[in-house]
Amino acid sequence: MSESIGHGVKMSRARRFICDLLHAGMQVPLVTIQKDMNVADLIAARKGADPRPSWCAIFTKAYGKMVASRPDMRRACLTVPWLRMFEYHATSADVTIEVNHEGENCLAFVKVRKPESLPLLEFDRIIAAAWAKPMKLHSFQDALFLARFPQWLRRFALWFILNVSGRLRARYFSTFGVTSVGNWGVESVKPIAPAISILQYGAIAPDGKVSIRMTYDHRVLDGSGPSTALNEMEQFLKTEILAEVKALPAVGAGACQSDSAKCVGQESERSSVEGADGVRGKGTKARSSCVTSNAELPS
Repeated sequence: MSESIGHGVKMSRARRFICDLLHAGMQVPLVTIQKDMNVADLIAARKGADPRPSWCAIFTKAYGKMVASRPDMRRACLTVPWLRMFEYHATSADVTIEVNHEGENCLAFVKVRKPESLPLLEFDRIIAAAWAKPMKLHSFQDALFLARFPQWLRRFALWFILNVSGRLRARYFSTFGVTSVGNWGVESVKPIAPAISILQYGAIAPDGKVSIRMTYDHRVLDGSGPSTALNEMEQFLKTEILAEVKALPAVGAGACQSDSAKCVGQESERSSVEGADGVRGKGTKARSSCVTSNAELPS
């Protein structure tokens, strides 16, 4: 009997969608830049807060403030019927979470509208609820539905949404994406996605040093714009975001009122906050690539 050398594995619907998304992203001339920042003051302020806001909330809000203040960071390239740009009027973020669906790890995306104006803890509640109940995410449902069709039809649908109609693109794709693998102690150098820009950040060192990267569509942005944009994001972190973190209730101020009650901070860190997107689907569990990590919830 000859030795077995392997066997075929069927591609799941969730994995097919990611393959299609990567195919669309490969059509975009993406460029990545990096800025090393120091968030030591935010670490100190965050240690004094109860509950503590996640680093995902902190970085996304600072980046959202920058995007909201710059029209050039809200412009997408459309190619049909002629080459032009479409400018979003409002800011939104697609935050990446990791979902275990039907026994397989895959990605889902949580759309957060106007992250620049959301309180940090409200942002965390939205992500935590989606993290706990991913099957009620409309974007995840749409992805699984689209993956039922033949490959040529799936990819044509994505191409049409991304290139023909600005209104349709704004319905399904946000002004920027957010992703991080810092909770595993590693850094993503260049994510691939059909986005205007993508924010990614690595693990935060004890002295507060962290690498912030922006991957952007070179068709609508040149190097100077994204470079100054990261500098502006850093200023938002050191001013408005730092002030908001310092204004949060201090440790001990949010004590539980009874032995059976749970503090909001405990619920947030356990991803059990209710109120965003419905009920967990059968056989589906999730964890967030941006929120529930040792790098973001230090002791």
